[in-house]
Amino acid sequence: MDLPLNQDLLCQRWVHSREEDSATETVYRPADYPLPPARGRSGVEFKADGTFKRIGIGPTDVSQVREGTWEIDPSHPDQIHVEIAGQDNVLKVQDLTQDRLTIQKS
Repeated sequence: MDLPLNQDLLCQRWVHSREEDSATETVYRPADYPLPPARGRSGVEFKADGTFKRIGIGPTDVSQVREGTWEIDPSHPDQIHVEIAGQDNVLKVQDLTQDRLTIQKS
């Protein structure tokens, strides 16, 4: 993906659709997307104000949320820098549409 990311599409809650993952990509769908039932699903949420949430699956299937910030890398417009608790991670977006977000696996 060489074009700048569409922040209007990006800014929402995305749920991991592990059924669609490949060896090189992690696939997310919007939170209201009709995914098959699962015991728990992780996810991410990008907000327009630059805040970020990583939603994990806890030991009792209750979500564990870690909050941080995000910004698009101006020199690499397909990369998102996410900082949580002082740790910087880079998410390389392979695809972003209204109903699908695909991140390159590291």
